[in-house]
Amino acid sequence: MNAEKQTQVKSPTMQLIDVCQKQNELIFATRKRLFNLEHKQKTETILFSGLIAIQFIMVVALVVSHG
Repeated sequence: MNAEKQTQVKSPTMQLIDVCQKQNELIFATRKRLFNLEHKQKTETILFSGLIAIQFIMVVALVVSHG
């Protein structure tokens, strides 16, 4: 019974530490998601740029070959 009371009543310092820990977890989770999104965007940008370059080369080759 006493152990339950002690866990329910926390000092303001412990409550603040708990809040800070939760905020840190959210911050690091957000940073991880942002890092993954930035990596994905960079990869997709390179792929898309490459596809555009290939299409441009094909159009130029078609124009040159047909005069």
